[in-house]
Amino acid sequence: MARLAAALLAAVILALLNLANLAGAGYANLANHRLDQPESPGTLAAAQIAARWTPWSSPRQALYGWLLAENRRGDESEAAYRKALRLAPADALLWAEYAQALARLGRFDAALTSAVTQARQLAPNSPAVQHSLAELGLSYWQRGTGEQQALWLASMRDELARSRGAFLGHALTRGQGQTFCRGPARPLGEEKWCESIASALLGGCFQLTSIEPVPCNPSP
Repeated sequence: MARLAAALLAAVILALLNLANLAGAGYANLANHRLDQPESPGTLAAAQIAARWTPWSSPRQALYGWLLAENRRGDESEAAYRKALRLAPADALLWAEYAQALARLGRFDAALTSAVTQARQLAPNSPAVQHSLAELGLSYWQRGTGEQQALWLASMRDELARSRGAFLGHALTRGQGQTFCRGPARPLGEEKWCESIASALLGGCFQLTSIEPVPCNPSP
């Protein structure tokens, strides 16, 4: 009888966990589909329910943390990300996302430095991680500390070594060319490239498929 009771109890617990996971997945999907509406009460509520019903899911804790950051609820966002990272401490992309959330909150402190460091150390050869950190550096270069800028420079060097044209083109298309040229370009040895696109930054002609400047087509 004792074994039967234990088996029944285990089956009930498993069924409840499966139900919670299915419900959590549904609410997480709802929140993901509304990421362009982070301030909507329904979006944040859906993410909160998903996180509470599946406390073992690091992606759902992180989703809730991201939306809290979007709503400028910094302390709660950090708590959600810390919970997610306790569940998945070796997830380099999660550390990079945490760094992005901290930057959006304007928290350029030791926590951000630690998050970037962890992401780089856990996945030094990951293109996705290095791209995320390099983009973070482009977006917040002027607000970062010297230590943070050094870490961002390391990721930018990796991006340049991997695909120089794509990275520089990305900086231009996102309107970050001037930030790049006025900040990280010099320590990265890209001053000549910046000089070559000076007219482009001011509205001249350029092609993203070519690093070298190209002449404008004459008007008919």
